[in-house]
Amino acid sequence: MTTPREETVTTPPEEGADRGPALKRGAISTPHLVFFVVAAAAPLTVMAGFGGIAFLYGGQATPAGYLVAGLVYLLFSVGFTAMSRYVSNSGAFYAYISAGLGRVLGAGSAVVAYLAYLGGQIGFVASAGLFASLQIGQATGFTPHWAVSAVVITLAIGWLGYRQVDLGAKVLALLLVGEIGVLLVFAAAVLLKGGHEGLSLESFTPSTVATPAMATVLVLTLLVYIGFEQTAIYSEEARDPARTVPRATYVAVGFLAIFYTFIAWTILMAAGPTRLAKLLEGDPSTFVPVLNSEFAGETMTVIMQLLVITSFIAGVLALHNACTRYLFALGRERLVPAAFGRVGARTRTPAFAGLVQTLVVCVALVAFALAQADPYTQVVIWTNTPTVIGVLFLQVLTSVAVVRFLARHGRRESVWRRLVAPVLAAVLLVSALVLVISRLDVLTGMSPAQNMLVIVSPLIAGLLVGCARALWLRGMRPEAYDALAVKILTAETAETAEERA
Repeated sequence: MTTPREETVTTPPEEGADRGPALKRGAISTPHLVFFVVAAAAPLTVMAGFGGIAFLYGGQATPAGYLVAGLVYLLFSVGFTAMSRYVSNSGAFYAYISAGLGRVLGAGSAVVAYLAYLGGQIGFVASAGLFASLQIGQATGFTPHWAVSAVVITLAIGWLGYRQVDLGAKVLALLLVGEIGVLLVFAAAVLLKGGHEGLSLESFTPSTVATPAMATVLVLTLLVYIGFEQTAIYSEEARDPARTVPRATYVAVGFLAIFYTFIAWTILMAAGPTRLAKLLEGDPSTFVPVLNSEFAGETMTVIMQLLVITSFIAGVLALHNACTRYLFALGRERLVPAAFGRVGARTRTPAFAGLVQTLVVCVALVAFALAQADPYTQVVIWTNTPTVIGVLFLQVLTSVAVVRFLARHGRRESVWRRLVAPVLAAVLLVSALVLVISRLDVLTGMSPAQNMLVIVSPLIAGLLVGCARALWLRGMRPEAYDALAVKILTAETAETAEERA
């Protein structure tokens, strides 16, 4: 017995089959996936680069803010990982939303996802270029323009992304060991010295958490988990994706929740609750380095500042890979020109998509430089805020899609996995999205009209363009529309699906 089109069960075909080009399967293990996710989160950048901003708005409630955000995403991961056992596609949110809510909305979501991750890459590489130029200036006396450094980094990332995907994972692993290591050295120094005013867990008490500051700090702490979709993006290249993707998702999100909360708490202990406000009166970007010098020494601070650059670069590589795989998925299924669906003959990576992605980022960097935009206070905000809004929007749709899809095809899943957890996650993520939009002025410093024009409008336009393209295919090329977001399932899941049929 065969199943309806929406229930079609296939296995990944080789290049030249009807499905089109195939990525290199079995190239990525669970540790590789974890490295991609944690690298995209850029823990040293978050803690040392932006930690001061979080404490500026959240005060003593900041450590709890990281914990609450992590728990929200662990809840989301329940339905997300349940879906990953049925759907394996390099356009993860796109495939999940298509499977649960239809191909038209799925196509629009794919464009939103690409724009969101594109903005994230541009903002990260602009920041990396700025920090790299400053370090070069300190070392040589000559400070290159930030855009020059950013373009060089982008070209290097483009080359690395073209190589075998497991090579990128190994590079990320080395960078992550360094940045996590320097934060752990700082934390150990704080604990050994007993902090500035002793050690206390008061920041996690209800009286501290239930303050108006928590609403604003959640806007910032939710940002730092953006990117754990990376696990599903690589599902076509993963070994045994039905097990690898869920395992890597839980490990990555769980690690980030514990690590961010612990490091934020040690930062608070180093500052001391009574002098926290005074230390934040100056430049918030120096808040953590100053504390690091006090507890771990000047040498470790120099190392920390150098590793902040590599932390940015690791995030750029992870976001570049996410963008190229979305372009690959869109090209393979004719939502954009088919050339984007090509893979390298030897590397089996998205070759043409990677080339175009590199050029697009370089052009954007040059354009911002010619407009004399400040890379830290303007470029990052203009590009990364849409990333947060776009990804939260996609996560809400994914949670709803999980409920609808598993109601039809996942009856063997527990009620918790197929209904309760996804519904709770959808409610919490909608609340988070509303909270972020209501606090846009805090993030951007712009008026509501400016926020709508610069931040929100590109995402709405992308959603409409993607939906319109799918509708056009449905009317003019029904065979191409019928092939959108075909689900690639593991053999184990395929057998289960056949049993159901």
